[in-house]
Amino acid sequence: MSIGVVRLRKNKEDIWSSLHYWVFYLPIVYMIVQSIRGLGLLESLEKSRWILYYGMLGVISFISSKNSFPLPNARKIAFIIAGSASIYLIFYLVHGLFTELFRGLSRFEVQTIEWSSTAYALFPLVIAIPAAIFLIRDRSYKYRWVGWATLIVAISAAFYYLSRVAWLVIFGFLFVSLFKLGARKVVFFLLCFLLFFSLFYGISGQTGLIAKGSGFFGELRNTLFFWESPSFDIDRRTHLEVGFISVKENWENLLFGYGFRTHGIIISPHLKKLYEEKGFPELAAGVKEDESTEGFTALLVDTGLVGILLLGMNFLFVAGKILVQKKNPYRSILLLSFIFTFLWLPVINMVDIMLFYLLIMPSGILIQLSKYNQND
Repeated sequence: MSIGVVRLRKNKEDIWSSLHYWVFYLPIVYMIVQSIRGLGLLESLEKSRWILYYGMLGVISFISSKNSFPLPNARKIAFIIAGSASIYLIFYLVHGLFTELFRGLSRFEVQTIEWSSTAYALFPLVIAIPAAIFLIRDRSYKYRWVGWATLIVAISAAFYYLSRVAWLVIFGFLFVSLFKLGARKVVFFLLCFLLFFSLFYGISGQTGLIAKGSGFFGELRNTLFFWESPSFDIDRRTHLEVGFISVKENWENLLFGYGFRTHGIIISPHLKKLYEEKGFPELAAGVKEDESTEGFTALLVDTGLVGILLLGMNFLFVAGKILVQKKNPYRSILLLSFIFTFLWLPVINMVDIMLFYLLIMPSGILIQLSKYNQND
């Protein structure tokens, strides 16, 4: 663009697509303003990176709104997503195995230090698994192999890192794909799942698989329902409660929050007090001055109800674009991907993952895959 080889040309879009661009620009501008507010409150120049981050997202969205760069068709996009996700997950698995076999450390000891937590690291599964399912039914032998390889690596990572949210995602896509893949492919998918289940929970000799709060089914239960005590990672129910306590002190904070990335210092005193009231003094003593939380609470405290509303509007536009593509045989799978993307917010704080915005932006990944046609 800078040397004039590519010129920006207006893309012919329907009124709803054009409106989606403006609806996406609004939260981008809003987040830049909130980043400036947060920079002022925290008095940390390091936080200025968020101004650049959201500014960059705005530029990407603007360029994608112009019919200037050729895009591959949805079939090839699915191939690129599945292939790159496989490479990423292989590196993730190799890092864990190397850490345990050669360094004598648990793979969980280096989380948040050398690699992010499992819920954060496995967020790409929300789009990698749908892309793999697309490819499994493809006419190309190469594409089918990439699809199966992606599923196998994804299941391996989910079990190896004991990620409850990844298990839930895999179960969800397996259930929805029952009528899309055909009996033989679903049985093979299920056999892969059971094979890794046996590998990590049978051969390893772990017991108590259906006990409350332990083993595979106990851990899955703790993902599906809020647990009774905050002994499993973050007690998300407590953090959600703390989020609303933090912003309801006055109407300005309720509507506009405190500024981006300020949630840690805002919720900490409230979280400490709530843990004490709930009878967990040891957890209250462990609360840091700048506490981590999940995505929904972070957005609520940082940007208020206005920020949540602006983000939610983009989700609605994406859902509408998926629904109108009636020729796509995988609409239900993409809608589930869309739902999991939204539901990931109460699980972990992933609002700084660029993939999150690339999924919901105009001309983004979900919208491009909604144009999938098996005859391409």
